[in-house]
Amino acid sequence: MLGQITESDKLILLYQFETQGELAPESIIDISDEEARFIRTSGEYILWESSKRDFDYPEVANSHWLETTYLGQAAKLDCLQSRDAILCPLFMSNQFRGEWHIHNGFLRMNIESSHHQMELFSVANDDCNIHSLLLFKDKQLKGAANITLMV
Repeated sequence: MLGQITESDKLILLYQFETQGELAPESIIDISDEEARFIRTSGEYILWESSKRDFDYPEVANSHWLETTYLGQAAKLDCLQSRDAILCPLFMSNQFRGEWHIHNGFLRMNIESSHHQMELFSVANDDCNIHSLLLFKDKQLKGAANITLMV
């Protein structure tokens, strides 16, 4: 998994996060290509993957999400119909702007602050409005979180 992190690699990381309950930043370099192939063909991974679905444009456009991390941080995430994204950490006056798009059914967001570039990557759960996502800051995995659709 060294080098460019593929969508398949990101799915494995989300799988590990959801099934093991945590995700260390070094998780990316800990998995060899051989181990990644083994994970993707395991019955447990295939069942996990079958519980996922594609995000679609009507679901995301003009939506409001609550992002929560396991470190206790929370933010409001707005996905506008124009494909602009606004991330507002709760209890802070900062606003970070970027864009969202759906690629191969995955929700991706690129958000910039004055000092960092963030990428969020999520796959949709089939049975609820709470979805896991990966957080990258300056192309480094920083952890995982959940986003919950606010209705």
